[in-house]
Amino acid sequence: MNLDLLKRAEVDLSLGLSSSPLDKLVWEHSVRVTRTATAIAGLTELADRAIDRRALTAAALYHDAGWVLQFRAGEAIPRDLLLRPTCEVQRELAAAWIADHLRDDVPPRSLGVASNAIRYCNDRQTHLIEAQILAEAENLDEIGPQAILLMIRRQMADGRTLADLVRLWQRQEEYHYWQARIKEGLRFDAVRRIATQRWQALRRFMDDLAVCVNFEDLAGLESPATMHVTAVLPISIGSRLVAAGP
Repeated sequence: MNLDLLKRAEVDLSLGLSSSPLDKLVWEHSVRVTRTATAIAGLTELADRAIDRRALTAAALYHDAGWVLQFRAGEAIPRDLLLRPTCEVQRELAAAWIADHLRDDVPPRSLGVASNAIRYCNDRQTHLIEAQILAEAENLDEIGPQAILLMIRRQMADGRTLADLVRLWQRQEEYHYWQARIKEGLRFDAVRRIATQRWQALRRFMDDLAVCVNFEDLAGLESPATMHVTAVLPISIGSRLVAAGP
């Protein structure tokens, strides 16, 4: 990986003021996607493809730069970062930005490929291999325990709680959401196998979270007196608080 470009991207993609800690949400996500894309590019089934690795690195590092550019233009707030799929406008902002600002960091041909990889990474019909790999890396990063931060941020942005997140997860499990996403959202069998392992790890995490959120691990501590107290504690239903007891 180009360490100079990596250091520059950290500055470009970190948000904040000099008086407060930097928000590195976009930067951290982009580094994970870049590391993942680099690994995918090494798949045996892609050995005969002419992959521009400098272009792939630049595209993966800056594919979500549109969020940062909108924030700096006053068109987005930190709370909303990465909470929905990157839109066409944001992809075009990122593609145009790197074409103008990375001329001294990436060779011209590779820079053009990187811009197009960002533009077309959400196009399932694209034949651009760098765009395909970028999309694969992005989709894989949304599956697994490392994705829990964004899952919680989405719930918080909607005024919901950890209990709501557990219920959402249970509905997803009931309707086989993650199996369908792995099957339909990923191109390469090797990546699907990793995604399945990550989903299973996330399932274990969510099972443990449900135990804590539902106080199931406290059952052995309860006496008749504490059970009465627990029964009248308020619980969250949507945006309302209601008593758990009669």
